Amino acid sequence: MKSIMALSMHKAGSTVANYIFVEFLKEKGYAVDEISKQVLGSPLPETQIYMDYQSKMSLEGTYYGMARSPGAHKMDILKDMRLILQVRDPRDCITSSYFSMAASHRLPDDPEKKKAFLEQRSKAAETKIDDYALAAVSGYVERLKILQEIVDSHGDFLLLKYEDMVEDTPKWLNDVATFVDQDITPALREQIKRFINFNVPNEDANRHKRQVKPGDHLRKLQPDTIAAMNAKFGDLLDTFGYAA
Repeated sequence: MKSIMALSMHKAGSTVANYIFVEFLKEKGYAVDEISKQVLGSPLPETQIYMDYQSKMSLEGTYYGMARSPGAHKMDILKDMRLILQVRDPRDCITSSYFSMAASHRLPDDPEKKKAFLEQRSKAAETKIDDYALAAVSGYVERLKILQEIVDSHGDFLLLKYEDMVEDTPKWLNDVATFVDQDITPALREQIKRFINFNVPNEDANRHKRQVKPGDHLRKLQPDTIAAMNAKFGDLLDTFGYAA
C-alpha cells in the first residue's frame, strides 16, 4: 500500500477530517505517523519541520497526517505518495480564521511561537473583520495555487470539500472509503461517528467549532469586501467549484 498524506488549508475542517482519515487508515492496516503533531511544540518553522522529515518517511504503508502549511505542500516526496486534499470556500476559511485568531485557536507550546501568536491575536482583535479578510486573501491565493498545481500534475489524489463533509456526510465518507478501498464496517462506523456531529445550533465565537454552515462570508462581510476578494481570487474560485 502506497503511503498517504492529506493536504488542506487552515479552517477547512481539516482537524475533523484528519481524525476520520486516521480511523479509516488504521482499519485498512496503515501505520500512522502524524508529522503535524510536532509543530506546536517545536521552535522550528512549520515548513522546515515537514521538509526535514522527508528523509524519515516511507513510501509504503504509512499515513503521515494532515499538512496545512503551503510550504509543506511543496515537499518533493509527495509526488510518490497518494494524496487526499480537503478544500473549503476560501472566503469562508478567512472568515473563520478571523474569529479563530481572535478568540478560539489553541496556543502553541513553544514559547517563541506562543509569543508571536499572541501578538497576532492582539492585532486581530483590534482589526475589523473586513480589513482582516482583505489582508488575508493573498495567503489563500498562494495556498490554492499550490493545490491547483497538485491537482493538475498528480495522478493519484482524492479531492474532498468541507461543504460535502458537513452537508452531505454520507457522500463524503463514501468518497474516502472508495479512495482508500476500505469498507465502512460496523466497527469503523462506531469509531468515526464521534467525529461527524456537525450540528451547531448556536454560534459561539469562543468555541473552536464556532459554526459550520457554509457561506459564512456572506453573513459576516460587506458586499464590497466580497467583491474585492472575488477579484483577487479570480479563476481559482471556479477551479475548486466556488462561484464568485
